[in-house]
Amino acid sequence: MSVSPEHVSQILSHLQLPASETLPSPPLEFLTKYIQNLPSSLLEPFSFISPKERTSIPTIKRRRLIYSTTSPSSLSSAQGRLRWPLLWERLGGDPFAETSQNAEDEAAWANSSFMQGTVGNQQVRKLGGFLRLMEEDREAEDVRAAKRMERRLDQVGEEFEEESDDEENEANGGEPRVEVAEDQEEVERVFERRLLELFLDGLDTLDYSPIDFEDPPGGDPIAIRDAEDRYFEDESPSRTPNATTQGNSLRSVPANADEKSVQNGQGEYDY
Repeated sequence: MSVSPEHVSQILSHLQLPASETLPSPPLEFLTKYIQNLPSSLLEPFSFISPKERTSIPTIKRRRLIYSTTSPSSLSSAQGRLRWPLLWERLGGDPFAETSQNAEDEAAWANSSFMQGTVGNQQVRKLGGFLRLMEEDREAEDVRAAKRMERRLDQVGEEFEEESDDEENEANGGEPRVEVAEDQEEVERVFERRLLELFLDGLDTLDYSPIDFEDPPGGDPIAIRDAEDRYFEDESPSRTPNATTQGNSLRSVPANADEKSVQNGQGEYDY
């Protein structure tokens, strides 16, 4: 895949580069060079470059790191175990952990926001329970799909077909079940650290585009500091009212000057 001629024209025009139907350099190289000069709308055409490949771009790596410091729910164990269920279980995580927040939110929406004035109604409560069950079923299916993906990653290079969980277990020789750890908080800590590594390396399955192609809400602190450093480096030294440059000596002393005369004004050490 590549950037379409229409998008290339818009990108080159924005950067005030010579018009062309193709980029002047390979997409990844071009993106690395101009990512900080393009708005997110003109960065989206580069989304065909995989998140793993984009990891080589320092700006993107910083944006991911900044995103991770905001404690996003997507990098929590509650959501991460839905995307990486085998990793969670192999670390000793409970495969029957509590229902995710998404299912709880579905039930809460029905109980509090569905048809104003019906809070506490028995039918509304039933609807909330029904929506919760539907979300749990959807998540269970997503978990099965995620496990199939993880098994494919375990056996890179082999072709897999869609098959049932029983067939998958048989094909894998009946994967041994890891004992559930007693300290689930420690499992969560280790799992979230591993989840962070996967995310930073561009190996997670979440949508990276809003993270990679947009400036952090508070800006990139490293880029801001670099810009400030360049600003002060480019400034010429300021001068004092008597036309001397700050930071320089107010008067020069000849190399052969008498040491005694410059240590305490005139004469000997007359304090």
